[in-house]
Amino acid sequence: MTTKCDLSRVVHRPRSLMNEAIHVQGLNKTFSHKSALIDLALSIQPGEMVALIGASGSGKSTLLRHLAGLACCDRSNGGQVQVLGREVQSSGRLNSQVRRLRADIGYIFQQFNLVNRLSVLDNVLLGCLGRMPRWRGSLALFNNEEKQRAMAALERVGLADLAAQRASTLSGGQQQ
Repeated sequence: MTTKCDLSRVVHRPRSLMNEAIHVQGLNKTFSHKSALIDLALSIQPGEMVALIGASGSGKSTLLRHLAGLACCDRSNGGQVQVLGREVQSSGRLNSQVRRLRADIGYIFQQFNLVNRLSVLDNVLLGCLGRMPRWRGSLALFNNEEKQRAMAALERVGLADLAAQRASTLSGGQQQ
């Protein structure tokens, strides 16, 4: 069974690529001769809120993995993904700077991989590890600016009052 995921009709506004938060053109992904994404085109403007809704196996997670540079599209069919005005991948090849771009992209996995014995705040601070020297990360030496940004992130999602709690005490929705 082939699932066609065509989001090109979602919000199509003729604006330049530099103004788009996300731009996907001609994205194709096949797993063992089964198409997960077929000629996908998508454009999302800064500040837009978009829900990705579909049946199990329809390609939602596959699309998100491509946006974060965690998966490559099919080489034979081309495809281009840009996030924040920067190329993530083109024609089945990841951009050489994709790791730097990932530092600016938030991606929540279906399995949250929180460290249950650490506090909620410490789990958020772990997101800084890719942007700090290894020695600071291994000693968990986070500076005040990093702690303030982590608290601001928790505040935005209504979890600031739980910052000191162990992650294992959070509900499933709070973990997400």
